[in-house]
Amino acid sequence: MAIIRVKRGSTKPTTSNMSHLGELAFDYTNEVLYARGQSSVVKIGGAFERVYLSEASSTYRSISYDFDPDYIYKVHVIAGTYGNSNDTSDTFIYYRTSSSSNLYGSYVSHHVNTENTTHTKASNSNQYRFYIEDSYVSGPSIISGITKVIDFEISPTFKRNYLDTEQWVIYGKSITTNNDQNDASIKMVDFAHSVNGNLGGIYINPGVSVGIPDSISVTIFRMKRK
Repeated sequence: MAIIRVKRGSTKPTTSNMSHLGELAFDYTNEVLYARGQSSVVKIGGAFERVYLSEASSTYRSISYDFDPDYIYKVHVIAGTYGNSNDTSDTFIYYRTSSSSNLYGSYVSHHVNTENTTHTKASNSNQYRFYIEDSYVSGPSIISGITKVIDFEISPTFKRNYLDTEQWVIYGKSITTNNDQNDASIKMVDFAHSVNGNLGGIYINPGVSVGIPDSISVTIFRMKRK
């Protein structure tokens, strides 16, 4: 049987690593195959490609990343703290330009929980701080901390043509619950944000700040939309 070998390395290749259009390279650390396109390196197979990962002992994460309107993005956040303290803070997000200026827009969210029958809506417009009302709901005693899982997609919209990005639409879900408990409470929030401007970064503060250790993980994936 013939053996076909492609370039290989421990990280995602760049165009400087691949000289010819259509050339293949394999990232053996993450087990992903890439091909050289006209102006960028393209993942072979699978819907979403991971383009950013940060994990740290921190209460927030500030991300500098130029969001390309040729892609749809998925952001996954896992944040938590250890201990029995109760933090009642909501998550808030700043959407920023590449120079870290805050962008303005509107938000709306709907939240429910396992501890009562309340269905609550929150919204605002012309804001630079976008809230997700996902604070912990008092219920069973907290033994091993609180965790939030926040998952959302970011999509471009257009004004005059497909290259004229004026607005970004963000929509997703947040879940707040207890760690390591069979009787954990759950708060679930559906939310949407509409942001005006060129998106070049995100600041995420999940609000779970009750002491040390606090942790946060942020992963960004993208999928070519055309």
